[in-house]
Amino acid sequence: MQNSAEKITQTEAESETPVASSLELAVFPLPIFLLPGGRQRLRIFEPKYLAMVARAAQGEGFILATQDDTNSENLSSWGTKVTIVDFNMSDDQILEIDVEGQKLVQLHCPFRSENGLIHSQFRPLPHWPDLECKVPNVFSAFLTQLFRDHDSIRTLYPTPDFESPQWICARLLEMMPIPLEKKTEFTEPASFPSLVPFLNQIITGQ
Repeated sequence: MQNSAEKITQTEAESETPVASSLELAVFPLPIFLLPGGRQRLRIFEPKYLAMVARAAQGEGFILATQDDTNSENLSSWGTKVTIVDFNMSDDQILEIDVEGQKLVQLHCPFRSENGLIHSQFRPLPHWPDLECKVPNVFSAFLTQLFRDHDSIRTLYPTPDFESPQWICARLLEMMPIPLEKKTEFTEPASFPSLVPFLNQIITGQ
């Protein structure tokens, strides 16, 4: 790290567990909630993020993490490592990239480089276990209708997995207008059983 780099304050207490490796990636702070398997289209125009994308396109990827809108120095202690799956140039000549969530990660010792780009060490975080489970049929029907109604969603997922309960619930949680703080509660590995009734209440009103 360069001496001029500024340390970024994290909004949550850092984990006391030692970082498993010295892996380090650029961090893109955005008010976006993305789980493994989820996709998002991002518009890139600032020079520091264009440089980030150029490096990430070589296979490294980068990390999406939320940032407190009231204090640009407050960065979430966790994020989602993403890879770039598609590039496009918009009608207004802005670079657009489609990214896919690979895994949740714990951020450790984030810092800001001289060009303003945030970097951080990270370690993988566990998410929902891949166990057999069932969700109400209304979940898949509701998500399928969202895909039919919105081209922007449908084009992001050329091969949706409507047979996977975890995939269905993850996409619903990402897409539905739920406060970010509430969504974050369902990043814990044991949170899936409580997510199902939560989503059912929102979709059915029961």
